[in-house]
Amino acid sequence: MNSRKPLILAVIMLLVLSACLMAQDDKYGKIDTIFAEPYQIDAKNWAVNVSMVNDEDILAISVPLIFDAGKTAIVTDSVIFKGGTAENFRVKHARVDTSTQCVTIGLIADVGVSVPPIPPGKGRIATIFLSALDNSDFNLVKVDTITTPPGNNLQLVTPPTEGIVPAFIVKKVDKEKKVKEVKEVKEKKG
Repeated sequence: MNSRKPLILAVIMLLVLSACLMAQDDKYGKIDTIFAEPYQIDAKNWAVNVSMVNDEDILAISVPLIFDAGKTAIVTDSVIFKGGTAENFRVKHARVDTSTQCVTIGLIADVGVSVPPIPPGKGRIATIFLSALDNSDFNLVKVDTITTPPGNNLQLVTPPTEGIVPAFIVKKVDKEKKVKEVKEVKEKKG
């Protein structure tokens, strides 16, 4: 029975040591975060601003999102990148899956070296516009991140090609302020 005490003590010491090693500071500094800000434009339309806070250069971004409006089936009408931090990226793609009420945003700076990465900072990546499939009114939209086929998950890529899984936060926003911003973005787009 006493011969087990040193073995148990050694195992406990190894667990404490490994926990201390894993708790070391993140080599990237602050936690990178993707924010989703859903807001109602009018009775039939909603928008979701997708923004990011990062403390290192970002070469690529994957943001798969799922939407829920209760019993109302909603669709992604459009996604705009104009005016956002990734506006100059070579690859800007939004894959919409109406059947699952998902959209996957994929952004890549460039295959070559002509487009610089997103520098450390914060800013909007994209704005997603939503409406009801049957053109009805709806007054609530929930947003979350999800893994979409074929394995797209929430991820940022830093130079040279290291992946980071950022935090994901859904924010509530000031409706009047956002409606004004959307009108300004649509005017720039048009």
